[in-house]
Amino acid sequence: MASELSPTDLPFLAALARSPRPADRLLWLRVATDYFLTRPFQTRAGAAEFAAVLSEAVRDADDATRCAIARKLAPCAEAADVLASLESRGGEAALHVLQFAAVAPRERLLAAAAGDNARACAVARRDDLDAELVRILVDHEDIEVLIALARNRRAPIEPRLFAALARRANQRIEAAPDRRLAGALLDREPVGLEHAALFLEADRGRRAQIMTAAQRAALGGPRLPVRRETTQAIARLERFALEAEPERFADALAEALECPLDLAKRIAGDVSGEPLAVALAALGAPDDVTVRVLTSRDIQDGADYRRVGALARLKDALNPAAAGLVTAAIVGDAARPRARHQPVLDSSASATPSRPLGAGAHDASTRAEPRTWIKETQLTPAALRRRRAFAFASGRRLLDDRA
Repeated sequence: MASELSPTDLPFLAALARSPRPADRLLWLRVATDYFLTRPFQTRAGAAEFAAVLSEAVRDADDATRCAIARKLAPCAEAADVLASLESRGGEAALHVLQFAAVAPRERLLAAAAGDNARACAVARRDDLDAELVRILVDHEDIEVLIALARNRRAPIEPRLFAALARRANQRIEAAPDRRLAGALLDREPVGLEHAALFLEADRGRRAQIMTAAQRAALGGPRLPVRRETTQAIARLERFALEAEPERFADALAEALECPLDLAKRIAGDVSGEPLAVALAALGAPDDVTVRVLTSRDIQDGADYRRVGALARLKDALNPAAAGLVTAAIVGDAARPRARHQPVLDSSASATPSRPLGAGAHDASTRAEPRTWIKETQLTPAALRRRRAFAFASGRRLLDDRA
C-alpha cells in the first residue's frame, strides 16, 4: 500500500508554504485546501495531519481567503478541526461555519446561539437544530434572530415555543410596527392551533386553516356550563351595532372578551369580518344576531358587505367550542380555561318551532319550497354575499331544529 503524502512531501507546495511572501502562502493554502478535498486519504492519521497543517495556516489568512476556504470545507466532516480554527478567528468565515458546517462542536453552537446577534442568526439558520438550541434561540432578545429561526422550516419549534414567538410577534407589531416575525410564523406548516394567536395577521386561507385546527382540537371536549352574563353582552353588542355606536360597541366587546380596548377595536374594525364573527361565535351569539351585527358594521363603514360574507367563508367552523379556542388565543388568554358558550333559548318555546304541531302536520318533504324571483346572476356581488349569509344562518337553524 502506498504511503500517505503530506503537504511537506510536495516540494512545490512546501516551498510556497515557507515563502516570506504572504501571497505565496495564501496560494499554498488554497491549493492545499483543494488537495485535501479531492484526494482520498487512506488513513485517518493522514487526514488529521493534513488538517492540522491547514488549521495552522488559516490563522494568517485574510478574511477573503478564510471565507473561500470556509465555503469549500463546510460540507466536509473530516475538516472539523480546520473549520473550528476558522470559526475561532471570527468574521464572515466564522458565520459561514456556524451556519453550514457539517460537523460543529456542540459547545461552540450553544455559545453562539446565546451570543451576539450575527452569530445567533447563523446558528438559527442551521438545518440540524435540535430542541435545546431552539429554546436558547427563542429566548434571544434580537428580533432578527427570531425571524431567522421562524423562517427556518427545519427548526423543530414546539407549540409552547411557537406561542412565545407569537407573543413577541404581536408585541413587535404594536411597538414598531414590524410584521416580519408574524409573517414568518404564519408561513410555517402544518397550521395548528398555535397559529391562532396570529389570527388577526393571517390571510383568509390561513384563517380557515386555523379554524379547522381549532375544530379538531375541540372535538370530544367537555360541554362546560353556559355563562349567563354573555346573553346580556350579546344584547348590548347587537344594540350598539344597530344604533351605529362604534365606540360603545368596542367598549362592550372589550368587556365581553375581557381584553384591552385597542384589541377589541382591531377585532371590530377588521373589514373582513372574520375576527368579529369568531368572537361572536365564542360568546354564543345566535346566528341571526351575528348576521345583524356584521351587516350593521358593514353599513356603518360603507363597505361592500364584506363582513357578513365571513359567515359563508368560515361556514361550519364557527361553532362556540372552536371559536372559543381561537378567541382565547387572540386575546392572549389561552392558559385560562374559558366556558363553552351556548345560546340561551326561550324555555317556553316549542322544542321544534320550525315544524307545525299536531296530527295533521305535513311531512318536511311536502313543504312548499321558497320561490326564487331573481336569478343569482342578476344580483350584485354585495347582494349575493347578503343572500348567502342569511341562507347560512337559516340553514344552521334548520339543522339545529332537526338535531
